This record gives sequence, C-alpha cells and structure tokens, in this order.
Amino acid sequence: MENAPRSRETILEQLESFPADLERVVFADHVTEEDIYRPGNDGGWGITEILPHLRDWEEIYFERARRIAEENDPHIPGYDDSLWPIERDYSSQNPVEVFDEFRDLRAEHVAFLKSLAVEDWQRTGEHSLLGSITLQWMEDKVCDHDAERLAQAREVLAG
Repeated sequence: MENAPRSRETILEQLESFPADLERVVFADHVTEEDIYRPGNDGGWGITEILPHLRDWEEIYFERARRIAEENDPHIPGYDDSLWPIERDYSSQNPVEVFDEFRDLRAEHVAFLKSLAVEDWQRTGEHSLLGSITLQWMEDKVCDHDAERLAQAREVLAG
C-alpha cells in the first residue's frame, strides 16, 4: 500500500533536512573509518556506495525538476543504476567529498524548488518507464528514496 502523497511544504522540509539527518548517522562520533568502508551486512552496499548513489541521483532529480518546471511535458528518461557502483568506481571515492557534493546539490535543488510558484508543482513530464508524472509526485518519491537510503545506512552501521 502506497503512502499518501506529501504536501509541497512537507516535501520541502524533508528534502532540506535530509542532508543533516544523513550526516548525523554517517559521520557520528562513534562511526569509524572502518565502518564507512565496510560492505553491507549481506555483502551489498556500504556507506561508500550509498553516498555516491545519493549524489548521482541528486544530479538527476535536480535536472528532472528543472526540465519539468521549464519545459512543456519534457521526456524524462529512466536509468538503470545497477552497475553504477562498478562503472563509476564508488568504492574509491572519498566519502566526505561525496557527501559534501551531495549536500551542495541538494541545497541548490531545494532553493530551486522554493523559487517555483505553487502551480509549477503540478507541471508534468513524460517518464520513459512511469508515464506522466508531476513535479510534486517526483519530489515525493525523492523523499521516499532518501528514507530508504537512510535506513540502509543505519543498517550498515549497526553492523
């Protein structure tokens, strides 16, 4: 069952607060460098994959938001990100630098969203996999994605 969609105000609050929430979890005093580089419990993603994943998707989400707001029903391509950790060599990237890049992109993204008129949130784009989507729907899904990655980071760091 899908959650009720968030309001524009709630979306903005959650998008804006997420980097600080993530920073508190990932860079807490008790988190060691070993913790940051440890793979996930199931051999899956660790923090060194989660942070670049968030940064790379933030670039895409911000680009999509701009296109939906500025173009008439733009084509929004879908992406298969399953190989990005290997193709983009996530594990060799500096987690602190990656987090800083993510945080800066998110701040730009939120500032852009705040600059839009309320009615702009109902503008649409044509997603290659999902069909017609509104800006508000997409940003609501960004909040879901944030929550999933934060839970994943907590799980990894819980060991």
